[in-house]
Amino acid sequence: MNPAAAPRDLESEFLGETYLKLDLESASRARSRIREWLGADHPHYEDVRLAASELVANAALHAGRGRPDGLALLTLTRTGGLLCVEVTDPGGEGSEPRVREAVPDDRERGRGLVIVRELSGGRWGVRHHAGAGRTVWCVLGARPGPPVRPCG
Repeated sequence: MNPAAAPRDLESEFLGETYLKLDLESASRARSRIREWLGADHPHYEDVRLAASELVANAALHAGRGRPDGLALLTLTRTGGLLCVEVTDPGGEGSEPRVREAVPDDRERGRGLVIVRELSGGRWGVRHHAGAGRTVWCVLGARPGPPVRPCG
Protein backbone atom coordinates (compact mmCIF):
# COMPACT_ATOMS: atom_id res chain seq x y z
CA MET A 1 0.00 0.00 0.00
CA ASN A 2 1.39 3.34 -1.02
CA PRO A 3 -1.03 5.95 0.32
CA ALA A 4 -1.26 9.40 -1.13
CA ALA A 5 -0.54 12.37 1.05
CA ALA A 6 -3.28 13.56 3.33
CA PRO A 7 -5.25 16.67 2.52
CA ARG A 8 -3.61 19.37 4.65
CA ASP A 9 -6.59 21.73 4.75
CA LEU A 10 -8.82 19.42 6.78
CA GLU A 11 -8.75 19.32 10.57
CA SER A 12 -8.96 16.00 12.36
CA GLU A 13 -11.47 15.48 15.15
CA PHE A 14 -10.37 13.07 17.86
CA LEU A 15 -13.23 10.68 18.71
CA GLY A 16 -11.51 8.32 21.14
CA GLU A 17 -8.59 6.12 22.07
CA THR A 18 -8.06 3.20 24.41
CA TYR A 19 -5.35 0.74 25.28
CA LEU A 20 -6.30 -2.91 24.91
CA LYS A 21 -4.51 -6.07 25.97
CA LEU A 22 -3.18 -8.12 23.09
CA ASP A 23 -5.63 -10.98 23.53
CA LEU A 24 -8.62 -12.19 21.53
CA GLU A 25 -11.14 -10.68 23.98
CA SER A 26 -9.83 -7.26 22.98
CA ALA A 27 -11.72 -7.42 19.69
CA SER A 28 -14.96 -7.41 21.67
CA ARG A 29 -13.75 -4.50 23.80
CA ALA A 30 -12.83 -2.62 20.61
CA ARG A 31 -16.40 -3.04 19.30
CA SER A 32 -17.77 -1.63 22.58
CA ARG A 33 -15.49 1.41 22.40
CA ILE A 34 -16.49 2.15 18.80
CA ARG A 35 -20.14 2.12 19.88
CA GLU A 36 -19.35 4.58 22.70
CA TRP A 37 -17.35 6.92 20.47
CA LEU A 38 -19.40 6.83 17.28
CA GLY A 39 -22.87 5.68 18.28
CA ALA A 40 -24.82 2.82 16.75
CA ASP A 41 -26.92 5.25 14.70
CA HIS A 42 -23.93 6.54 12.69
CA PRO A 43 -24.26 5.54 9.00
CA HIS A 44 -20.81 3.87 8.98
CA TYR A 45 -21.02 2.36 12.46
CA GLU A 46 -21.14 -1.30 11.42
CA ASP A 47 -18.21 -0.95 9.00
CA VAL A 48 -16.07 0.95 11.51
CA ARG A 49 -16.92 -1.51 14.26
CA LEU A 50 -16.01 -4.51 12.10
CA ALA A 51 -12.79 -2.92 10.81
CA ALA A 52 -11.66 -2.02 14.35
CA SER A 53 -12.45 -5.51 15.56
CA GLU A 54 -10.46 -7.12 12.73
CA LEU A 55 -7.45 -4.82 13.21
CA VAL A 56 -7.37 -5.46 16.96
CA ALA A 57 -7.77 -9.23 16.50
CA ASN A 58 -4.96 -9.18 13.93
CA ALA A 59 -2.69 -7.36 16.39
CA ALA A 60 -3.58 -9.82 19.16
CA LEU A 61 -2.83 -12.83 16.95
CA HIS A 62 0.38 -11.59 15.42
CA ALA A 63 1.96 -8.87 17.57
CA GLY A 64 0.74 -10.38 20.84
CA ARG A 65 2.58 -13.68 20.50
CA GLY A 66 4.90 -14.12 23.43
CA ARG A 67 3.87 -10.77 24.96
CA PRO A 68 1.44 -11.52 27.79
CA ASP A 69 1.65 -7.94 29.04
CA GLY A 70 1.54 -6.31 25.60
CA LEU A 71 -0.90 -3.57 24.69
CA ALA A 72 -2.39 -2.15 21.52
CA LEU A 73 -3.70 1.39 21.14
CA LEU A 74 -7.01 1.77 19.28
CA THR A 75 -7.72 5.29 17.99
CA LEU A 76 -10.67 6.71 16.06
CA THR A 77 -10.53 10.11 14.36
CA ARG A 78 -12.67 11.94 11.82
CA THR A 79 -11.28 14.11 9.03
CA GLY A 80 -14.00 15.69 6.94
CA GLY A 81 -16.42 12.88 6.14
CA LEU A 82 -13.79 10.18 6.62
CA LEU A 83 -13.24 8.03 9.70
CA CYS A 84 -9.78 6.70 10.49
CA VAL A 85 -9.31 3.58 12.59
CA GLU A 86 -5.76 3.01 13.82
CA VAL A 87 -4.31 0.17 15.87
CA THR A 88 -0.77 0.64 17.14
CA ASP A 89 0.94 -2.46 18.47
CA PRO A 90 4.48 -3.43 19.49
CA GLY A 91 5.03 -5.27 16.21
CA GLY A 92 6.47 -8.71 15.88
CA GLU A 93 9.23 -10.42 14.02
CA GLY A 94 8.06 -11.89 10.74
CA SER A 95 4.53 -10.61 11.19
CA GLU A 96 4.24 -7.87 8.57
CA PRO A 97 0.51 -7.24 8.02
CA ARG A 98 -0.55 -8.47 4.59
CA VAL A 99 -3.72 -9.40 2.77
CA ARG A 100 -4.01 -13.10 2.05
CA GLU A 101 -5.70 -13.37 -1.32
CA ALA A 102 -6.75 -17.03 -1.13
CA VAL A 103 -7.93 -18.44 2.18
CA PRO A 104 -9.58 -21.87 2.07
CA ASP A 105 -13.22 -21.88 3.16
CA ASP A 106 -12.48 -24.31 5.98
CA ARG A 107 -9.88 -22.02 7.64
CA GLU A 108 -11.04 -20.00 10.63
CA ARG A 109 -8.42 -17.28 10.29
CA GLY A 110 -6.70 -15.25 7.62
CA ARG A 111 -9.49 -13.01 6.32
CA GLY A 112 -9.11 -9.99 8.65
CA LEU A 113 -7.16 -7.70 6.34
CA VAL A 114 -9.23 -8.83 3.35
CA ILE A 115 -12.29 -7.60 5.24
CA VAL A 116 -10.54 -4.35 6.18
CA ARG A 117 -9.43 -3.80 2.57
CA GLU A 118 -12.97 -4.33 1.27
CA LEU A 119 -14.63 -2.15 3.93
CA SER A 120 -12.17 0.66 3.30
CA GLY A 121 -12.20 0.47 -0.50
CA GLY A 122 -8.47 -0.26 -0.41
CA ARG A 123 -7.68 2.66 1.89
CA TRP A 124 -5.51 0.99 4.50
CA GLY A 125 -1.84 0.73 5.31
CA VAL A 126 0.95 0.29 7.81
CA ARG A 127 3.28 2.85 9.42
CA HIS A 128 6.41 1.56 11.16
CA HIS A 129 7.79 3.37 14.19
CA ALA A 130 11.55 2.67 14.18
CA GLY A 131 11.80 -0.07 16.77
CA ALA A 132 8.68 1.07 18.63
CA GLY A 133 6.06 -1.00 16.84
CA ARG A 134 3.71 -0.15 14.02
CA THR A 135 0.30 1.29 13.27
CA VAL A 136 -2.15 -0.46 10.96
CA TRP A 137 -4.82 1.97 9.80
CA CYS A 138 -7.84 2.15 7.53
CA VAL A 139 -10.15 4.91 6.32
CA LEU A 140 -13.90 4.42 6.08
CA GLY A 141 -16.90 6.48 5.19
CA ALA A 142 -16.14 7.31 1.59
CA ARG A 143 -16.73 5.73 -1.78
CA PRO A 144 -13.97 3.47 -3.14
CA GLY A 145 -11.21 5.38 -4.83
CA PRO A 146 -7.51 5.96 -4.83
CA PRO A 147 -5.69 5.37 -1.54
CA VAL A 148 -5.59 8.30 0.85
CA ARG A 149 -4.07 8.80 4.25
CA PRO A 150 -5.97 11.37 6.25
CA CYS A 151 -4.76 9.95 9.55
CA GLY A 152 -1.40 9.87 11.26
